[in-house]
Amino acid sequence: MPASVKIGKEEIVKKAVVLVNKKGWDSLNARDLAKALNMSTKPLYRIYKNMDEIKEDIYKEIYREYDEFITSRVDNKKALVTLCVAYVEFAKLYKNLFVSLFLSNNLKWNTVDDVLNEKWNQGAIINLVNKSGYTFLEAKDLFMHVWLYANGLATLIATNKIDIDDKEIIVRIVKIFKTLEK
Repeated sequence: MPASVKIGKEEIVKKAVVLVNKKGWDSLNARDLAKALNMSTKPLYRIYKNMDEIKEDIYKEIYREYDEFITSRVDNKKALVTLCVAYVEFAKLYKNLFVSLFLSNNLKWNTVDDVLNEKWNQGAIINLVNKSGYTFLEAKDLFMHVWLYANGLATLIATNKIDIDDKEIIVRIVKIFKTLEK
């Protein structure tokens, strides 16, 4: 009788994130995940009730990795610009993870306010108020215009074969910011 496979949620989720980054969210399935972990699907379903439960943990991990990525790159002196640059860089470096987070049914944004209320975005808006003298409404408006530009750029990069170097990303984000600031 073969030895039982000892594996935990953390190993499953970490391997799944690697698979999502390689092949995309929609290609993730229990058979491929089990194969990548060198086991059958049975241990997966001993730990998780179903694939939806696995995907919930995977999404949380991708979100955590994104949060870590953004946090490591945002400079409070220029929070809006550095946040938007980091957002586009994430799309460039981790195309499938970006698509999984922001261009799928996983995202729970239904309104513009949902975007504005994200913790990273709130921080950039408050930073504009505190460091640049904008009113909260002016800061939200400026944030939304610059972020929408960055989101378009990130989406083009993540979903197409558009390749923009890091310097050009910075130049484009700074240029749109300077054009829109008061």
